[in-house]
Amino acid sequence: MSKAQFAIIGTGEVPCGWYPDRTPLEIASIAAYRAIKDAGINKDDIDGVLGQMAIMDNDWNTEITFGRLPEALGMKNCKTTALVSSGGASSHSIRKAAEGLLVSGYDMVLCVHSQRFSTFTPGQLAEGFAKAGCDPEWEIPYGMSFNALGAMVTQRYLYETNQTIDHVAAVCVAARKWALLQDNAMNKKELTMEQVLGSRMVSTPLTAFMCNVLADGGSAFIMTTAERAKKLVDKPVYILGEGSRYSHRNLTKAKDLTRLVTKPAADEAYQMAGLGPKDMDIAQIYASYPVFTMMIFEDMGFCPRGEAGQIFMDGHTSPGGRIPVCTNGEALSFGHTGTGVGTALLCESVRQLQGKAGRAQVPNARFLIEDCGGGAFMDVHCAVLGNEIP
Repeated sequence: MSKAQFAIIGTGEVPCGWYPDRTPLEIASIAAYRAIKDAGINKDDIDGVLGQMAIMDNDWNTEITFGRLPEALGMKNCKTTALVSSGGASSHSIRKAAEGLLVSGYDMVLCVHSQRFSTFTPGQLAEGFAKAGCDPEWEIPYGMSFNALGAMVTQRYLYETNQTIDHVAAVCVAARKWALLQDNAMNKKELTMEQVLGSRMVSTPLTAFMCNVLADGGSAFIMTTAERAKKLVDKPVYILGEGSRYSHRNLTKAKDLTRLVTKPAADEAYQMAGLGPKDMDIAQIYASYPVFTMMIFEDMGFCPRGEAGQIFMDGHTSPGGRIPVCTNGEALSFGHTGTGVGTALLCESVRQLQGKAGRAQVPNARFLIEDCGGGAFMDVHCAVLGNEIP
């Protein structure tokens, strides 16, 4: 792709939380309808529908693959449907798949994610996420889980950088402040440093409020070419630059637990966009655990290594701060919707750049960088988005 070749023109979202009576089709249909309405287009203008894989729900994945959504919405001109799967990196992959369709001659593509965890038992969820991204021979038999992985990285990062657990807690508090401004966020109560540090221990040194919580939810966005987008909406959101890197299959096999491959991916995205960290009005970081938020923030170039914690502690990333981070509250407070966390953050990015973020709106936002990644933090995909072309 070339710089600003494609743009996102509309987004849709449903409330995130625990909704066992809400079917995956209902989630997807509402999110899609809202994206269509937000873009101000007719549903029959859409000629491609891409679904994003739901975790632990093969029935819905089959339904979305074989055209259930365009049938339900009555899309008369839909030419193709498909399912995209890259774990937590799926928001990047579904966007790239949309770009591929647009290059192939499609005019408008609807991308949808729908997830319902509430119909599974706690045991099923624990087992599913204990195995995801962990080695079945060398990790799982010894009790490894995602919370344990996050805790291990946290321990090492604090040791290497002389940051403290208070700095980690500050990331959680900042995320909650943003979530309180989001109508669709799962967590609606204020969160203090004392509450984060005093909550029950999950995996040393991570307490309950330092770990994300699974939730039902869904979001959707509509992509088209930049040329067409300019004719349809006042503020298209252009994909200005992209960068991707793959590091490892299992985190315990990574060369360095506290240095992911974010920096080269972010640098590549900046270079393509012709912009840098100083030009960014927002950093939308998909991390799931606070330590990764700190690490990625540093690798994106916003501060030297080992200084992120104090920036979060001083409120610079919170509402009204000089560099807002995770303006929807991310997985820590908005809710962890499986492969959809990155998609929700991408939709929030579009809302921010279109001036549609409501109470969470960052004034005069023009450019931002967002990332996503899958598995046991095995890869990183960064994108620079903007409502103008520099």
